[in-house]
Amino acid sequence: MNLMVNETWVNVTKGWMLDSSGVYETYTDKVSELFRAMQKEYGRCVSKMYVDVKDGAKHIGWVFQKRKQYDDCKDTFILETWVSIHEQKDTIQAHYATL
Repeated sequence: MNLMVNETWVNVTKGWMLDSSGVYETYTDKVSELFRAMQKEYGRCVSKMYVDVKDGAKHIGWVFQKRKQYDDCKDTFILETWVSIHEQKDTIQAHYATL
């Protein structure tokens, strides 16, 4: 089964959450291949994403960052893309995969 991801886009410059993709199935089942594709698309990786669990913290994804130009002017902003990996589409509770 291919990996499932959720992407959330944030304008760091203004402090705004822009959008979220919802959980969807990717084209690959390999974490390393997905990471390289996301890095190419969304810029450098600046952090890993974690959630707290009973035994400590669980690595569930990455945060990518790049400078992007606004659509309606020449000004730029810092765009962060938060990518979390999931075992299945969310129902009531998030089902994060272990990386």
